[in-house]
Amino acid sequence: MITLHQVSNDLEMKRFVLFPFSLYKKNKFWVPPIIKEEVDNFNPKKNPVFKNADAQFFLAYRDKKIVGRVAAIINWSEVNHQNIKKIRFGWYDMIDDLEVSKILLDKVQEIGKQNNLEFMEGPVGFNNLDKTGVLIDGFDQLGTMITWYNHPYYKDHLEQLGFVKEKEYLENKFKFQNFDAAYYD
Repeated sequence: MITLHQVSNDLEMKRFVLFPFSLYKKNKFWVPPIIKEEVDNFNPKKNPVFKNADAQFFLAYRDKKIVGRVAAIINWSEVNHQNIKKIRFGWYDMIDDLEVSKILLDKVQEIGKQNNLEFMEGPVGFNNLDKTGVLIDGFDQLGTMITWYNHPYYKDHLEQLGFVKEKEYLENKFKFQNFDAAYYD
């Protein structure tokens, strides 16, 4: 049985931040966040985004072991000033179990409905300058700073739960050749 628990103290927040470390433990392409920066990012006293946004953080448990996490985010500037009635979800990580994904995202949807929001979008951060998206290719490459790294099954879970791709971002690597280094001095 899977249970969902809202993060309500510093110890639980640390567990929230540390969960991906176990999920990607043997993955050489996942780039871990700096733990203190991640914890501070979720602290309303340290992150100014909370002047215009609310977030609730959830951990999914099975047999007292964390099996997933998600942040439900309402960016009130987006809702009230841009008239975009959406709830965001981010920091979405889970084991390869569709039931875990469903419980996590059902909770986000429930919060959205309680706040009269019309749709949900994610994975995204607090605003449009934060990390965004689900990796659908390039699992054999180091993660970049613009998106979260994830396992290939994330895309499958989201599609099975009725999510559709809204945008696609491409990243490429180009080698510089034949340039004059003196020009950049």
